[in-house]
Amino acid sequence: MRLLIADVGAPAPAAPLPVPLAGKLRPPLDTAFELPRTEVCERIFNAGAARLVLLRAPAGFGKTTVMLQVRRRFEETGLPHAWLTLDRADNDVGRLLAVLIAALEPLIPALRRLQPAGPAGADELAFALIDAVAAHPAPFALFLDDLEELQGAVGLGLLQELIAQLPRGAQLIAGSRGAPELGLGRLRARGRLLEIEPEQLRFSEAEVDGYLRERRGLALQPEDIRRLHRSTEGWVAALWLASVTLEDRDEPGRFIAGFSGSNAAVMDYLMEDVLARQSETVRAFLLNTSILARLDASLCDAVCAAVGEQHDSAELLRAIDQAHLFLIPLQADRSEFRYHGMFAEFLRAQLRRQHPGRIAVLHRAAADWFLASARPVPAIEHGLAAGDLGFALPLLRAHAQPLLDQGRVRMLSRWLDPLHKAGQLRDQPLLQVVHAWAVCLADGPRAAGPLADALGPDVHDDPHSRAILLALQPLLMVLTDRTDEAMDSVAPLLKALPSSASFARSFLEVVLANLSMIAGRYPEALRLADAARSRQPAHASSFNFAISEAAEGAVDLTQGRLHKALARLRLAVSAGAADSTRATNGNAMAGVLLAEALYEADQCEQAERLLAVYIPLIRRVGIPDQLIGAHIVMARIARGQGDADRAQRLLTELEHIGHREGLPRVVACARLERARSLVVEGRLAQAHAELERCNDKALWRRVSRLSLRANEVETHDVGLARWAIASGHADEVAELLRRQLDTVERAHRERRALTLRLLLAQALYRLEQRNKAMRVLAKAVRQATAEGYVRAFLDEDAYLMTLMRDLRAVPDLLLDGAGEGSADAPLAFIDRLLREPPAAAFDRRPAEAPGLRSAAAASELLTRKEIQVMRLAAEGLSNDDIAERLFVAETTVRTHLRNINVKLDARNRMEAIALTRKAGLIP
Repeated sequence: MRLLIADVGAPAPAAPLPVPLAGKLRPPLDTAFELPRTEVCERIFNAGAARLVLLRAPAGFGKTTVMLQVRRRFEETGLPHAWLTLDRADNDVGRLLAVLIAALEPLIPALRRLQPAGPAGADELAFALIDAVAAHPAPFALFLDDLEELQGAVGLGLLQELIAQLPRGAQLIAGSRGAPELGLGRLRARGRLLEIEPEQLRFSEAEVDGYLRERRGLALQPEDIRRLHRSTEGWVAALWLASVTLEDRDEPGRFIAGFSGSNAAVMDYLMEDVLARQSETVRAFLLNTSILARLDASLCDAVCAAVGEQHDSAELLRAIDQAHLFLIPLQADRSEFRYHGMFAEFLRAQLRRQHPGRIAVLHRAAADWFLASARPVPAIEHGLAAGDLGFALPLLRAHAQPLLDQGRVRMLSRWLDPLHKAGQLRDQPLLQVVHAWAVCLADGPRAAGPLADALGPDVHDDPHSRAILLALQPLLMVLTDRTDEAMDSVAPLLKALPSSASFARSFLEVVLANLSMIAGRYPEALRLADAARSRQPAHASSFNFAISEAAEGAVDLTQGRLHKALARLRLAVSAGAADSTRATNGNAMAGVLLAEALYEADQCEQAERLLAVYIPLIRRVGIPDQLIGAHIVMARIARGQGDADRAQRLLTELEHIGHREGLPRVVACARLERARSLVVEGRLAQAHAELERCNDKALWRRVSRLSLRANEVETHDVGLARWAIASGHADEVAELLRRQLDTVERAHRERRALTLRLLLAQALYRLEQRNKAMRVLAKAVRQATAEGYVRAFLDEDAYLMTLMRDLRAVPDLLLDGAGEGSADAPLAFIDRLLREPPAAAFDRRPAEAPGLRSAAAASELLTRKEIQVMRLAAEGLSNDDIAERLFVAETTVRTHLRNINVKLDARNRMEAIALTRKAGLIP
């Protein structure tokens, strides 16, 4: 995961962000009449243990003001800090990474070595960012304004992982209109969350008095203050509006006495009164420009001219800014602004009420301006808002497929859904097909299938559109686990495609490559992946490139080439983000495979980070093998961390998805994994019951004919063999395992062969065929040593470690068949495994019982750091608390505890504490 870090030489400076993005890193400028929010700020200052400070309230409650005041306090105390204002475009995870790195780079020197403009993808960039943040030795604060704009599951998953990895003393301080999906429950339970809610942000009566009389200089009576506080309920925005209105009132008491009703009613009253007091020129300018997300003088000139009004927009923006009319500067030179969100909504409502005929004209002018500026996406946005299909549809036709290639499927769905429902795509065959593709990739096959089925003759008569539609059909089959049907359909489709249909042909070749791999035709799979990749320069489809690389990586993983698979899958995952300010969903196809490979290599933390990003995405739209693989790997990681409840929850969620989507293999695999973990834990009766629940003979016959990714290792017969060995019936399965091993070795399915060897070795050992068991196990160890497989051993019954100890005593068996080479590397591999904790919480091996090692062994085996961990654990501290005391990551504490259990043969933390106390190492 260090591909993004410069290895030698001085760090290269990060490429500067474009000006619109650079403006996101500057906090809003201070207002002239700001009231100190001392009580709220003090709560934040005193929340040193909180990793996330969340100011959550509707618009207009002063969240940004409080954050600015906290920021100034940090400036005074010298605490490093950074500011980032989020917007909708940051749901593109590539752009989110780019702005996060730009914001944090002045605080964290290690980020200067990142290469955001290079070939690395979003996942590699995310890993490098999180690693740099976690390793930073000093506290800092990152302010995130408008967090509610971040709604994509991938972006929120990235932010959640960033919060989890913040170093000691670092905080993320965020303002949001809603409750973001950032694992708030877990943070709250661990005391890592400070929530500032609307009630705490409302002005008290004393604050209203200080604000209106002292800051705004208004001559008000105490009764006026009480009435205004009561009518506005301390709502900051309403009080600001009231102060603007009251400036020119000769009888403020009469005006205040007329207030009543809800916040919304007060808001409407004040806004209308503010707008009515402006000059005709200012009112017209405010309404005309309310359709714009960003106010640039040139753009404002263009939209106003479209309705026959000539203004000096730069001068008007300056005047409106000086009048404090809800204009927020986006540049330090105040050359670009946006309206306050509430004010913009109000202005647009007034525009609809007063000048409904202008709206389309204004949007059309904005579309022309953006098109002339070579910015087709906002041009299409405004063209559609104008209802000008003559303008928007040609642009959509020109850019829809490139945007699809880039993975911009949610935006395409948002544009095309209303057009489809209104029947406005009937004569647009290409857009109809792109719409079906976008819905499939954004919302899943259940939503896209009816769209594809309903496409009419205009699509089928257009060769290019028909080609793209034909390429969609196998994807729908794969997504619904109908791989047999897909295999039968893809080859004829490829022959029928015109040579000009490069995107469709490349996609079908990649799908056929994956299907060939599933059928065990590996050379054919590699040839097809190469063919698809060779066409990459012609159509530049990052989506197809990602899944073609993933197909080859999957073959490497199946055939046991773990090192090569990791390199290939990292490339596949990164393929969707050559430009780090863009993101694609295409690399999700490879992301789960990469997580599986990382997990096999025992790089569990990196695998967990990757899955935290992709599981929310694939739960909505995921190939069955992705769903199964992601949830099972994440459940095993959770179990390895001692979080059995989370592991069970993940498997239950997987089972639920299978029922919901009508995917019986997904349901069966959730139960099969539950049975595996029960066997490892020694709960054999429950394990057998789970195996019976997933014993769908027709399903497993189909699986046995194929090399499905999620069932390459774990199948029902493997689960039964594991149970039989553990329950004393090894004689019933040893011959079956031997036959299966011969079959997969001939097919070069070395990943499956590794697990079969481990099971066969255990079966032979239990049958007292020790020499045969050792030879089988030695071959497995040599294979694992060469390629770095670790978890295949650690996930088995702890009884396997008995065999590993016996094998360690006969190193000659670890030499290759010719008797050449060295056994040093395999011996080191065995030593590493013996230091790791077993998968089970107890050990049933025929050796000394757990905990019977002498208490003196604790003093001989434990390091000073491990003794320190034991001392804090004995005080009843959680892993998080121990991490804070020792100034290390919580994952480091878990590693220490696992090592301690192995060294002491302890079943759990309490037993390890007891043994350490017996040795006199802790009180």
